[in-house]
Amino acid sequence: MSDMRNGVRKPLYLAAVPVLATLIAACTIIGPPSTSKTKPTGFGTSAPASASPASSGSHKAKGSPFAGLAKYLAGRQGKVTAAVYDNRTGKTYVLHPGQLQETASIVKVEIMGTALWNAEHGRPLTSAQQALLIPMIEQSDNTSATELLKDVGGPARVQQFDQHAGLTKTTVSRKQFIPGSSLPGWGLTRTTALDEVTLVRNFAYPNSLLTTANRQRGLNLMGHVEAGQAWGVSGGSYRALPGATVVLKNGWLPHNLTAYTDWQVNSIGWVHGNGRDYVIAVLTNHSASETYGISTIDTIARSVYANLGG
Repeated sequence: MSDMRNGVRKPLYLAAVPVLATLIAACTIIGPPSTSKTKPTGFGTSAPASASPASSGSHKAKGSPFAGLAKYLAGRQGKVTAAVYDNRTGKTYVLHPGQLQETASIVKVEIMGTALWNAEHGRPLTSAQQALLIPMIEQSDNTSATELLKDVGGPARVQQFDQHAGLTKTTVSRKQFIPGSSLPGWGLTRTTALDEVTLVRNFAYPNSLLTTANRQRGLNLMGHVEAGQAWGVSGGSYRALPGATVVLKNGWLPHNLTAYTDWQVNSIGWVHGNGRDYVIAVLTNHSASETYGISTIDTIARSVYANLGG
């Protein structure tokens, strides 16, 4: 992240930057859920929101949101995984499925979800919690996130929320600090792109986990992320995808605390309007710089938007 207020940095001992030149990109296509598109399977249960894989193949397959990205990704440093749920078709696409990466600040959406979920189980949001939600999401304020995490019941409670929300591969970090630093340990939460799509779907579409009012509360906050943080699944800014409305949350942290290099950069969100309606998550690690990771995600997002048009 760009400053200590919003930033989470990682210890030097983590892996160095690999090169992606030999990458063979693969995309798994998951068929539509058995229930209505707007009420996906797994919402409010411990099951994932998507159905079992119906078919798989390269991301050049016709209709894939990742079509045309193979050459670009082969020339990028680091590792990239992404997922898209297209609400128009009910299909979910996963680029490089199964990769576990660290959340950085996108875990703040899980913390927010836990607070809202608590409110539906006899623990109404206090005025203090409501006040913490705003800077945590809109400015990605770390102090607010740490305070709210403690207030909602800590990592164990967030893990319970994740289980009910259908995040089957996510492990919430229980570390108080990132080793070797005084920075919050929640940024070391491990997740997959598919789990992050599942998370955002619980806000984007009606489900049994969160009420409409609480979903809208979360979407409103993610729709007002400050302009300097509006990159990523928006294609670079709130106005980069013409005619669409975007809500999002980003995360960014360096693996190398000393050199401020080797970056984890992530973006999750919902894009709807102008003939499109999809949830997207892109996770990148071992980027040469924060800007490099952002550029990778922006490019993927603009390509997905173009591919899902019409």
